[in-house]
Amino acid sequence: MRLRLKIWHRKQRFVIRQRPVLNQIYRLVVGVVGTVMMLAGLVMIPLPIPGPGWVTLFLGLAVLSTEFAWAHRATSFIRRQLHRAGALSNAVVERTRTVVGTNLAYHRRTMLTHARTAYTRISPRPVHA
Repeated sequence: MRLRLKIWHRKQRFVIRQRPVLNQIYRLVVGVVGTVMMLAGLVMIPLPIPGPGWVTLFLGLAVLSTEFAWAHRATSFIRRQLHRAGALSNAVVERTRTVVGTNLAYHRRTMLTHARTAYTRISPRPVHA
């Protein structure tokens, strides 16, 4: 379904590009819609709900990136940075799991050793006759 939609859109876009006036109108509409979405996102960012502002801002940038090279470069840069941040986050989580797991095993062994030592000190010694 997505591929069919993409093919249909490319065909429509090709037809629009063949007519200069229609192409300029299309680019103007995309620019206005993308700019309005970005401005709405900027207005929504300080709201107490954290998600909608940023999502709308990035969706507006995505709309603009369909027609404008500068927006496409910005979107590509943001995607690369998010991918790097995700990889770094995964590495930190994995390292934390390893360190915590090692520390838990060490503390478990230490606690058991101390518990055995304390138990043998407290328990009465057998009386030899």
